[in-house]
Amino acid sequence: MYHQDSNARRTAKSRYQYTERQACTAGVYCPGAFPWCLCALVVILLGFAAPATPQYKDPEETPKDAVITRDETVKPDGRYANMPVEAIPYHRFTKPYYDWFVRNDTLQYNGAADLRADGDAAKLNEIAIGFFSPVENNPEMVFGVPALHGAQLAIEQANARGGFHGKPYALKLHNESALWGASSAELVKMLFDENCWGMVGCIDGQNCHIVLRTSLKIEVPIVDIGTTDPTVTETRIQWLLHNFPDDRQQGYTLADYVFKDLKLKRVGVIRTQTRYARIGVAKFNDEARRMGRQPVLEVKFERGDKDFGSQLRMLRDARVEGVIIWGEAPEAGLILKQMRALGMRQPVFGSSRTAYPQLLQAAGSAAEGYVSTATLDPSRSDPQWVAFRDAYRAKFHEEPIDYAAYSYDGMNMLIAAIEKAGLNRGRIMDVLRGYEMKSYVGVTGAAQFDYTLNNISPLYLARVKNGKFEYSPAPRQTGHEGVAHSGGK
Repeated sequence: MYHQDSNARRTAKSRYQYTERQACTAGVYCPGAFPWCLCALVVILLGFAAPATPQYKDPEETPKDAVITRDETVKPDGRYANMPVEAIPYHRFTKPYYDWFVRNDTLQYNGAADLRADGDAAKLNEIAIGFFSPVENNPEMVFGVPALHGAQLAIEQANARGGFHGKPYALKLHNESALWGASSAELVKMLFDENCWGMVGCIDGQNCHIVLRTSLKIEVPIVDIGTTDPTVTETRIQWLLHNFPDDRQQGYTLADYVFKDLKLKRVGVIRTQTRYARIGVAKFNDEARRMGRQPVLEVKFERGDKDFGSQLRMLRDARVEGVIIWGEAPEAGLILKQMRALGMRQPVFGSSRTAYPQLLQAAGSAAEGYVSTATLDPSRSDPQWVAFRDAYRAKFHEEPIDYAAYSYDGMNMLIAAIEKAGLNRGRIMDVLRGYEMKSYVGVTGAAQFDYTLNNISPLYLARVKNGKFEYSPAPRQTGHEGVAHSGGK
């Protein structure tokens, strides 16, 4: 181990020294061998010898083979998470030496999980699938319980079709604790105590990170159906597929709409003190900053707060032209109501967790004109969505929300992978990895997966009009052309 580590350090050191030599040649900096004054001299001489290189290419100078979507230049080889041009770091100055997450070997797996002995269905009473979601003692159970219902409906329908070779699928429920460290043993229990062939779940990004790292060791397939944290798939751990649109897509969509469509300049942010909101706002800020529209003020509140007067007065005094709310529907509704009571008439926008009836109930008429991102359009009339909605209503006597629908799709994806691969966890995950740069058409629409197995399908905008949400595709539609896929390599 020490010998290997030493080799790795020597290799890293040689690469670093090579990078230093390149940088010195370019006149950027000269640590070590050359004094800084010689670097400055090189820069001056090069400046006289050659014309200055422009910092960015004018929009008119687009490559002939580029594909134009709206007013953006989309390179034929795509870009990570379909980010808009403005969100690309240093895009006005240079091209990165290496682009992460946009190669077909991003999730390359060379292990031998598929060589393990297959399970014998004849010796099993049931085919167990783990489910991990906040269903009790957790403020996020408002999302976790609908997700559980979606998974239960998918299991029930699969068993009505005959199960797996005549054996019923069985859901093994595990609560996603608000004390996220407590989740470290849940996947272990699923494998060794319950013989689960895969796991569906995760709402909280921290919990998902923990079970994901556990899967790196014990190799159990995970279909993540609710995390918005974009860093989950950036771990490049090969045992997870993520089908819920993440904070990148929401942040890019909001920034595009607020700054490019509405031409607002001074925007303020009010958000919850949660990881969900912190990471989401960070992604929004990334693009806003690179568009020259860094929010002028960001204020925070605790989930469950009722009075937002001090935060709203700070936003008002900052003379913002618009307000972004990143949080949950009940608080967002109260924020809207208190804003209007203070005489603040600015347009207000929000994240997808605010696009629920609770916002309308809390805000009343103050909600009129509010716009948020939405991960699906529940007013759609396509047969798949209508059949799911009707079956969900009949079983649970409530309207399905997005978390229920994505859980239903995720469970069906895992069941289809089991039926295609058989009772072998390695081959089951092979089927799920087959979705790279392809799509899955489910009740939520066409989920488009990138090389990290993350769903990057375009979002919707939900606008409050006449006291109810109306849905439309978000103006930013840069999803890659997915191909319907049933799994497998």
